[in-house]
Amino acid sequence: MTAGVQRAPGSAYESAGRDVALAVRGYSSVVVTSDDLAAAAHVAIGIALAESTTRLVVIGDLADEVAPLQKLMTGDDTHGIYDSFVFGTSLGKIARPVEGTKNLFFMPSGTESAATAEILSDSRWKRFAAESASSDELLLLVVGASAPGLDRLVAQMDGVVLVGLQKLDAVPGAILLAKVRHPPATPPPPIDRASSKKPATAATAKTWNPRTLGIAAAALLALGIIAGALYSWRSGKPSGTAALPATSAAGGPAGRGEAAPRRASRIRLSNPQDSLTATRFSVEILASDSAEYANFELQRHRATMPAATIAVVPAGEAAASRYKLYAGAFSDSAEASQLLTSLRSRNIVARSAGRVVRAPLALLIDSVSARDGSSARAREKVQNYFKRDIPAYSLTQRDGSMKLYVGVFENPDESFMAASVLRMRGLSPVLAYRTGRAP
Repeated sequence: MTAGVQRAPGSAYESAGRDVALAVRGYSSVVVTSDDLAAAAHVAIGIALAESTTRLVVIGDLADEVAPLQKLMTGDDTHGIYDSFVFGTSLGKIARPVEGTKNLFFMPSGTESAATAEILSDSRWKRFAAESASSDELLLLVVGASAPGLDRLVAQMDGVVLVGLQKLDAVPGAILLAKVRHPPATPPPPIDRASSKKPATAATAKTWNPRTLGIAAAALLALGIIAGALYSWRSGKPSGTAALPATSAAGGPAGRGEAAPRRASRIRLSNPQDSLTATRFSVEILASDSAEYANFELQRHRATMPAATIAVVPAGEAAASRYKLYAGAFSDSAEASQLLTSLRSRNIVARSAGRVVRAPLALLIDSVSARDGSSARAREKVQNYFKRDIPAYSLTQRDGSMKLYVGVFENPDESFMAASVLRMRGLSPVLAYRTGRAP
C-alpha cells in the first residue's frame, strides 16, 4: 500500500472486486488502475476470481511486481510481459495457471519492469484485446494511474475500473466501468490504561480482530462502489443472434465521465426540434433478465413484427441489465394498441402479456438517402447489422430516406448501456427522437 497511508485489509478490496465483477461482464479487456497499486491488485484479483467461474481470465502485471500479484506466481521462471514485448515471447507462454483456481492465469511483469511507456503504448495490446474478445475471455491489466503511456493503453482496451480515484486525469475520455473507493481503515479501540490493570471480564473483552475488521471494511467498500456497475452485462455474448450482448451499459456501456455510468458525455439528444413529431409509441413484447430468451423471441417472430428490436437497459439501481423486446413505431397510441391486439390474436404475445409504451427515443446508427434505392438498401444494411448481433431496424422518413435505429427508450438514462455496447462494436450511436414509420 502507499507509504504512510493506512488502508483496509486486502480482503476488503478483493471482496469489492467480486462485487465489481458484474460491471465488467461482457467486456474482454479491462485496465484496473489506482493511486495505490496494492489496492488495484486486490480488486483485480477479486474480479478475476468471480469471472473465472464462467470464462478464462488472465491478469497482467503492469504494476512493477506489486506484492498481491507476486503471490499468484508459481515456479521460479521470471520471464513475463517485458520479455514478450522486447524479445518476442508469446503471451501464451508466459501466462501461468494460478494454483487452486480454475480458468485463472497470471502474466508476471518479467525480467525487467513492464510499466514503461514503450510497452504500455505498444499497438499489440489492441490485438491482444481483440483476441480476448473473440475467445470470450477477460484480460485484466493492473497498472498505476501515473504510469507513462497509460492513455494509449486505455485507448486499446474496453474500459477502466478505478480504485480510490474519482477520475483518471491522464485519460479524461476513458470508459469508466466502475469505481471503488478506498474505505477508511478502522483503527483499533484506544487502550484504557487506567483500567488495563484490572482483570478482563467476558463483558469487556470485545475487541476488533482481523476477521471482523476485514468484514467491516468490506461492507464500507461495497457502499463505495459507484453506480457505474450499470455498465455491466449479466449474460455472455449470444452467438449468431441480434441481441446486444451483455457488456455496460449505463452507461455500463457504460458511459464515460465522472462517476456514474448514467452520465454519458458522448451520447446527447441530437434532434430536440423533433420532439413534437417523434414516433412515440411502441409495443413492449417482453422484458427479461436473459439475453438468450429475448434473442430467441426476436429471431422467432421478427418477420411478423415491424421495427422489431431489443433494448438493453439498466435494471433499477442494481448492477444488472434487462433485455426488452419491442415492436412497432407509431405516432398514435391507438395504432400501437392495434398491433398489440394483432400479435395477441396470432398467439405471438400471450393474452395477458405485452403493453403499449410511450418511448420516443432510439439510438440512430445509420441512414440511407432516397437516391440510393432506400428501401432495398436499408433492408440490406439491417440484415448486415443483424449478422453482427446488432438488432437494427429502419424507419422511412418523409423525404423517402431511411434511418436505422437500435433500441427503444423511454428516457435518456435507459440508453446508456446500449450506446456503450454499440461504441464497443465500432459504431457512433446518436441518441435521437425517433422519426418516421415502419416500411
